[in-house]
Amino acid sequence: MVNAKAQQQLYTHAAEPKAVQQRRAKYREDDNPPLPTANIMFDRRVVRGNTYAARILPADVTQATAKPAAATTKKKTTRTVPPRTPEAVEGRRHIDIQTDVYLEELTDTVPEADTATQTDAFLDRPPTPLFVPQKTGTDAITQIENGDLFDFDFEVEPILEVLVGKVLEQGLMEVLEEEELAAMRAHQERFEQIRNAELVATQRMEAAERRKLEEKERRMQQERERVERERVVRQKVAASAFARGYLSGIVNTVFDRLVSSGYIYDPVMREVETGFMPWLKEQAIGYLSRGVVARQVVNKLVEDAAAALSANRDVVAAQAASTAAAVDAWAERQAALEAQLSGAELEAVRGRPTFVLRELKPAVASQEAIEAATAELQAQAEEAAAAKYEADRMEAADKARAEAETKLEDQRAKLEELAAQAAEEAAERGEDPPEEPPVLDEPLVDVEAVVTAAMDAVAKPPVREVADIDILSYMLDKGTITKDSIIQALAVHALGDKAFTNHPAFAEQA
Repeated sequence: MVNAKAQQQLYTHAAEPKAVQQRRAKYREDDNPPLPTANIMFDRRVVRGNTYAARILPADVTQATAKPAAATTKKKTTRTVPPRTPEAVEGRRHIDIQTDVYLEELTDTVPEADTATQTDAFLDRPPTPLFVPQKTGTDAITQIENGDLFDFDFEVEPILEVLVGKVLEQGLMEVLEEEELAAMRAHQERFEQIRNAELVATQRMEAAERRKLEEKERRMQQERERVERERVVRQKVAASAFARGYLSGIVNTVFDRLVSSGYIYDPVMREVETGFMPWLKEQAIGYLSRGVVARQVVNKLVEDAAAALSANRDVVAAQAASTAAAVDAWAERQAALEAQLSGAELEAVRGRPTFVLRELKPAVASQEAIEAATAELQAQAEEAAAAKYEADRMEAADKARAEAETKLEDQRAKLEELAAQAAEEAAERGEDPPEEPPVLDEPLVDVEAVVTAAMDAVAKPPVREVADIDILSYMLDKGTITKDSIIQALAVHALGDKAFTNHPAFAEQA
């Protein structure tokens, strides 16, 4: 008991004993601040780049990690969270932005080494030895003298006869076949010429027959229309004559009595007299009064403008005269320069094709090729002139046909009008219409004759001359001459004797 009391007296307490507090709360407080967010893309502890090379940390990270170990034993303090950016408004969100350095210098170098190897070349396969079969049997020998087997001079004769006969027969067959093919081609060409001529004649006859049928139908239709018009005119003339004879004096008498008694009047005239004329007078008076005021204002403005113009007239006239003189002089200089430049450029452009085709050395094309191209272009120009001549003839024919048909229609209409007038005059006299048709002062127009005369009057257009620029363009299009060959020839021509193609050694080798 004494020992226990003594031991109790040996220990003293600086504070009252209390329960140990837990590090993590068993429930979450509502007022706890939110934990700061972190982005692994910007965490310095995450290694980026080559993981095999030695890791090199920035200076700030090295200093942060090189703190003395004794500091880790210090008492943990409460971490203060830096102030955050206010929350985004509704409908938007914040984006994380990297504030560290983007470019990092990589000081470590990976060791590299180059090495190579080469295998030995394959040896050629030795040639295969010839196969020599083993000898079998027993050797024997004999001797053949000249003339033992056959007589060459005697036995070669039938063979030569057969060979010569076959050769002659084959040559004769080939000659006959060529003659037959030539005759067939000539017959085919003659047949095609005859067929083409018959086809052209047939088309011409069909066109003439078609025109005749169309003209016949047109004239028949015109005749039917004329007969119908004459019938209508006769009916109208007869009805008009009967009405005039039956109501010669009744209508005028009745209308005169109605107008005089006031039962019939013109509503338009009455409306004009009672309503429109007074309104028109008022509007005219107002319009004239406004015109008088406007004329007075205009006269005042004109007087002021005339006074100002008379003050500045001399200055303006002098300036206008000097400006016009300067403009005229500049225009004359520009026209002279343009004429000089255009003439020089035109002559240069015209002379370039001639130089390329005929004067350039080395020549880009042979003389035969140039003459062949000229002949083809001349043939094309003649064909174009012939086609244009035919087109002009057809155009003149269509125009003449349209004019002739129009004039013929006018003549026929005039004849119908004369016939209707004669029938009306005969009806007024109480006679039958005249049976003889009326006659014009000039004969009816012959459409075909007018068309033929118009086609004959067309002059043939001149054939366009073939120039060197046309020949050069044609040969470039056909591929006889290329741009590369022209460029090469121009280069050789520009170099002259310095070109390797003009060297005597190159000429001898060629």
